[in-house]
Amino acid sequence: MMVPSTTALKANRHYFIEEAPISIDELTQDYINIGLGLQQSYGTSCAIEYLQGKGVPNKITERVLLRANQIR
Repeated sequence: MMVPSTTALKANRHYFIEEAPISIDELTQDYINIGLGLQQSYGTSCAIEYLQGKGVPNKITERVLLRANQIR
């Protein structure tokens, strides 16, 4: 599995925001919420590692972590 770098996440910021919404299940949503907390506390790299370890698809991981940066 390929690990997206934080540089790649920033470089593709506009691409992911313009995509259609993705449906996710409750368990994945729980992982995402934890990942967003990790991103705020420990940084994006930590959040990426956590979400990938839980099996969250890269596409979803990138989108949620990028949107969190833009909301702030």
